[in-house]
Amino acid sequence: MKTVILFGSPRKEGNTRQLVNAFSETMKKKGHDVRLLNLNEMNVRPCQGCLVCAKAGKCRINDDMKDIRKYMLESDLLVYATPTYWWGPSSQLKLVIDRSIAFFDENMESRIKGKKAVTLITCADKALDTFTPALDAFRRTFDALSLAYLGGVEEAGCEETGKVSKKALDKTRKLAQSLT
Repeated sequence: MKTVILFGSPRKEGNTRQLVNAFSETMKKKGHDVRLLNLNEMNVRPCQGCLVCAKAGKCRINDDMKDIRKYMLESDLLVYATPTYWWGPSSQLKLVIDRSIAFFDENMESRIKGKKAVTLITCADKALDTFTPALDAFRRTFDALSLAYLGGVEEAGCEETGKVSKKALDKTRKLAQSLT
């Protein structure tokens, strides 16, 4: 299974990365092709709402989204990995989500229909309901794009780097192991 991980954390070795590493290592052990895109190191500009992409199938903005789009189109599984900032995904990942409008054609049919999606989310807050708005936004995004949401891992209480629990890492590995 070809997998692209949309890594939306500005912290290269932070808590979200621990979940990503557990997921990626498990997938690679199973023989899957995994590509990690560090969105913080990429140049992705905001959507301009021009809808040129509906007809053309790709955005008119010349930035790294063209490569992200290519990898998303080539992949069977899309992994959305992010810390929770202000009850939503990081701005790095939100830019990619906003630019995903280019995956719709003129009839609002998804060009990536049927692909699978997974979420890996961390936050400093200990309250699990902190994830609710972000998960709702992801589910709505996946529904709109006709992606099959296969589940995710949410780890709260990650104020300091290295505070991801063994339970969350095991859950992440188990999720990756379950995917075929």
